[in-house]
Amino acid sequence: MDANYYLYLLLLFFVSLIGLLRYKKLSPAFKTLTILIIVTFISETIKKIVGRIFHNSMPVAHLSAFVEYSFFASVYYYLLSNRYLKRLIMASIFFMLLLEIVNIIFFESLLQFPAILLNVSQFIYVLYSLLLFRQMLIQPAEESLFKQSIFWFNLDMLLYSTAMFLDFALTSYFIKNKLDATALIYFSIIVNMLFYAVIGISILIDNKKKYDAVDSTS
Repeated sequence: MDANYYLYLLLLFFVSLIGLLRYKKLSPAFKTLTILIIVTFISETIKKIVGRIFHNSMPVAHLSAFVEYSFFASVYYYLLSNRYLKRLIMASIFFMLLLEIVNIIFFESLLQFPAILLNVSQFIYVLYSLLLFRQMLIQPAEESLFKQSIFWFNLDMLLYSTAMFLDFALTSYFIKNKLDATALIYFSIIVNMLFYAVIGISILIDNKKKYDAVDSTS
């Protein structure tokens, strides 16, 4: 298990490095995404250390769940062009903060897995990704889909969110009922590694000049 987790951390490190090396060339959405990956690498490292020392890293998990949502929401804020949707995205960050506070007080304490916040987040990510695909269909780019960083990121988000929504729900059920969740943990690691690998690809091919050129001709 440790070997897989260290491989996961190594992947996050390399994706962070790619983002840093290409930072000036990235569009605002992917600059935000790069910062998120760096924050994720740091939080996952801290989570491992806290888990070793205190045998419970859930307080870090609660914080990172909210921070992660805030960053992903900000990425979609840049990618979606509808002003009404942008306002809703910003409002959703405050809603998620309120939800996390209520969740900690009444449902899942800081020492428990933050399943509620994560499940709600994954559901919203699916909505964001579908809205962005709709926008891409209405406003198609001349460039091939497979060369578009937005396409790779958004497809990645849709598949990841769908898989993890199920995984988080099952993990919470298994833990509450004291069942062996080892298979679900391995599944989560594999899905996360694939997810961040594709994010690395999207950051690698992103170029703000392409979007500037599109905006100037539209």
